[in-house]
Amino acid sequence: MYTIKKYVFATAAVALLAVSFVSCSNDSVAETDALYNNTQGFIDKGDIVVPPGG
Repeated sequence: MYTIKKYVFATAAVALLAVSFVSCSNDSVAETDALYNNTQGFIDKGDIVVPPGG
């Protein structure tokens, strides 16, 4: 009985640690939005590539 409780507790602790580590890391999606900030204020039309037929 105690072995099962220890196993469940350890599994829950590892899961909680994994979730908090992933959500609090600098590589989360919310932090990478800064990569798409356009500091010039405009988009150069020469940089846009439209595929043929699309």
